[in-house]
Amino acid sequence: MIDTRPLRRKVPDASDWAGYKDDLDVRYAHKLMFGKSVDEVQDLFGQGRSIERASELLFTPRTVFQYYVFAFAAYVLSDAAAEDSDSASPFLLLLINREKRDPGSVREIYNRMEPIVQHVASRQEFYDADPNIYGNFKDHQVELAKLCNEA
Repeated sequence: MIDTRPLRRKVPDASDWAGYKDDLDVRYAHKLMFGKSVDEVQDLFGQGRSIERASELLFTPRTVFQYYVFAFAAYVLSDAAAEDSDSASPFLLLLINREKRDPGSVREIYNRMEPIVQHVASRQEFYDADPNIYGNFKDHQVELAKLCNEA
């Protein structure tokens, strides 16, 4: 079983969310997630909501991202994510785009994230993610590995 527990066990507090009011998406993420554990936010992913969560997590403060991205990971690894291409693809692209936007934010947790990414990338058919639409998940895996291994 792949470990989806955040490296940091403490739920992000007000100081971790500092500046959240400066971005509309982050403000909404704060409304949904503030004070909640990874387990408590599981129902925020899937059923067409993962694209929105990815957009929000892209801009959250680093500590917040590094905590709640594991909730997203838990969802994409679950049976509930079967045929949910609109969760699997945004998950992989979130990691890539987050590392490009905030270098080190994914690299710092990559040792824990790598088996999750490998699992998702190897199951493109499970997610019913047409490569002509979503790109090749293995290519996304390679791109993220390059970004996270360049230091």
